[in-house]
Amino acid sequence: MLRATLEIIGVEGVHAASYRRIAAKAGVPLGSATYYFSDLPALIVSAFETLRDGLEPRYAAPLRAARDGTEAVEALVAATCGTTSPTLDDIRLYEAMRHYGARSSQVAALLRDFQEESLVILRRSFSDGSARAVDELMWGWWSYRLFHEHLSLDQIMVRRAYQALVDLAATEPEAAQEIRCV
Repeated sequence: MLRATLEIIGVEGVHAASYRRIAAKAGVPLGSATYYFSDLPALIVSAFETLRDGLEPRYAAPLRAARDGTEAVEALVAATCGTTSPTLDDIRLYEAMRHYGARSSQVAALLRDFQEESLVILRRSFSDGSARAVDELMWGWWSYRLFHEHLSLDQIMVRRAYQALVDLAATEPEAAQEIRCV
């Protein structure tokens, strides 16, 4: 049922996820859906929680294996537009999750957990400020890919942008990283 929920959300959006549609997609009786998940938002949150399993091998593992900043930048390029990058279907699903998180405190908390896990990995190779900038830049490029399917990202430009963030953080005083936007 969780996979069926994600498939519906990925193709049609969260608004299309209903017990009836999920049960039909999963090939289970409608009563089973309502028995195991007493409310639809709980089912949606549970489905989104399974996305973490897909992120680990594709994104986190190569970054954990990076021995220095150069290898980390290469892992980020691969995750943005190379061999380990998400498919457009994956990006649609992540975007649906982010939008739903604006209205669901449970999904917002899940997104914060995902982001914090990402930042922990990125901080192994980058300063805190660079890690945050890199994380958001990657999400921005993934969104760009989704809305510009006919254009491909230039890996050289992506590499230079990540490297520039790393270089900028190395030259900025620590106090500059404390400035916050609200």
